[in-house]
Amino acid sequence: MKAIQLTGYNGFDSMQVVAVEKPKPAANEVLLEVKAAGVNFAELELTKGRYRIPKEPPFIMGFEAAGVVVELGARVKNLRVGDRITSLVSSGGYAEYATADASVAIPIPEGLSFNEAVTIPVQGLSAYALLKLAAKPQTSETVLVQAAAGGVGLYLVQLARIMDVTSVIALASSKEKLDLVSSLGADVAINYTNDQWTDQVLEATEGKGVDVVLEAASGKIGEESFKLLAPFGRMIVFGARNVHDTISPTKVRQLIYKNQMLMGFNFPSWRPDEVAECVTPLLRLISEGKVKVFATNLFPLTEVKRAFEALESRRTIGKVVLAT
Repeated sequence: MKAIQLTGYNGFDSMQVVAVEKPKPAANEVLLEVKAAGVNFAELELTKGRYRIPKEPPFIMGFEAAGVVVELGARVKNLRVGDRITSLVSSGGYAEYATADASVAIPIPEGLSFNEAVTIPVQGLSAYALLKLAAKPQTSETVLVQAAAGGVGLYLVQLARIMDVTSVIALASSKEKLDLVSSLGADVAINYTNDQWTDQVLEATEGKGVDVVLEAASGKIGEESFKLLAPFGRMIVFGARNVHDTISPTKVRQLIYKNQMLMGFNFPSWRPDEVAECVTPLLRLISEGKVKVFATNLFPLTEVKRAFEALESRRTIGKVVLAT
């Protein structure tokens, strides 16, 4: 089969198209004919050696895939050959075939394409778990969503709105993105490339600041967002790409004096039983059309470098997908 192999940590040139044998499913796994594979910032960072996994190159890339079950492991009872599923994968999703643990396979809702379904395992569930298990926003609170037009951000905007918080403030970088997040329920959409964006947030909150910051950008935007936290507010840091400094004494003083909380969120290491409880309600919201799914950035498997370049440029809206 055709697959994308990571040969080292030297950036996008470390990804090579190779021909390898199809993987064999273990007793508790299924073999998936991959129709779509998700591209995530974590995988982008992986190519540069900034996101390590317990594997040494060379290995097949890809954390998640959607497709059709073509073979069952000896102990699999909950799936059948021909089932349409999306899942985290064990053998690498950037390939024509991949293996997945049957216990974490997610049935694809009727009417959802493979490209759309592949947004669920990492981005959809990350967003739902981030809100429900970590941020826990209250109806009286204001939520600030960074990178709101990204794969996770679009889910967060919609889910926060469904949770009926007082206000959803979305940060994005272009009129097209701002219009989209507004149409999905953001009460205030702000272009963070504008030097006055923090003033706009304060104006929107009548000078009080925000109760919850969902921190994905880090860097300067993260620093400014931290300053915007209201008393008793909390910042949840997830998927940050530019974390390079320590928690300064100034930050600690702010946390103490304003009774605030700074919390990290890493979806892969969250408690599996709690994550499992997020699957059914998220699928129901998608099936009922209450949460829209965006996966229009499609690239052939062999053009994986171009897909990564598009993701890194931040020109994309929603999920970047490799279609096999």
